[in-house]
Amino acid sequence: MSSTEPEIFPALEIGRGFAEHRRMLKAVSFPILCALLAALAWSADAPATKGTAPAEKAKGKQPALVARAPVVGESFDDREVELYIEAEGRKLLAGERIKKLSFERRSCALRLAEPAGEKLTWPEVAARAEAATLVLGEFYREGKSKETQFSVAAGAFVVSETGVCVTSQHVAKDRGSRGFVAMTRDGRVFPVREVLAADPLNDLLLFQLDLPADVKLPTLALAPAPAPVGSPIVVMSHPDDRFFMLTTGTVARHTVWRAAGGDEAFMTITADFAKGSSGCPVLDERGAVVGVVNNTESIYYDDDGKKKQLDLQMVVKNATPSWVVRKMVTNP
Repeated sequence: MSSTEPEIFPALEIGRGFAEHRRMLKAVSFPILCALLAALAWSADAPATKGTAPAEKAKGKQPALVARAPVVGESFDDREVELYIEAEGRKLLAGERIKKLSFERRSCALRLAEPAGEKLTWPEVAARAEAATLVLGEFYREGKSKETQFSVAAGAFVVSETGVCVTSQHVAKDRGSRGFVAMTRDGRVFPVREVLAADPLNDLLLFQLDLPADVKLPTLALAPAPAPVGSPIVVMSHPDDRFFMLTTGTVARHTVWRAAGGDEAFMTITADFAKGSSGCPVLDERGAVVGVVNNTESIYYDDDGKKKQLDLQMVVKNATPSWVVRKMVTNP
């Protein structure tokens, strides 16, 4: 995802420890107070070798990570999930089921589901989004290297139960790319078979997963019209490999970027996302996709447009509207 990452400064909590000690002191009698003060004095003077501090525990031997699939409804370790995607992907790579993609086609014939008319609860929207959002993994080679490497690229979502999916084109069109795999929330990993349609101007991609004939996937509907400014939305994305994270916000505005090749439409939202979230869905109260996560713009008070960027004030978050995706699809 093309963005400038903001600097993050930790908050200072002045006097918090003293206030906590004072609160405890008010709750005890005088004898206990004396004992407590003595204990506090000892703990302040005690050498760092006494006991086992959390920092020291962190320096100890860490448990070995294993490739482990995520399980729906259960917590998971992001690092183990990443190892799992790579392990399953390399099996497909060894079986020659992963191919380098081509981006020539501009449209495809596809029957799209229409959004539901009734509003859902936000947990219902989250569950649907989670089930139909994918994690994309990429196999690639750098420069003249013959070694095939792997990285988690970003996200995508399913719009047809037969495995047609949407993402941002910049996620997939890398010079050294050898091909992609996609993982569902329940841990199934499939190869990306081919690109069905690409829109370089609006940075969009429709692709087909290579699914077994008997497999059907959960889907999300694409909203046909722009989401009104002020309407609530959620984003299901993977910020910096934190998989399947839900953030909330509203539609802030609609804008157009003028370019030599044409006009690029964007919907600005207030829900958070970060690198690794490109291609993920923005959803409304009906569970329909109203946008595709695309980029962020960091606004600094002092910015010369080059290296000098001081005093971060705001991060603008832009998504590609879903109606632009629908323009890439024709009725079968």
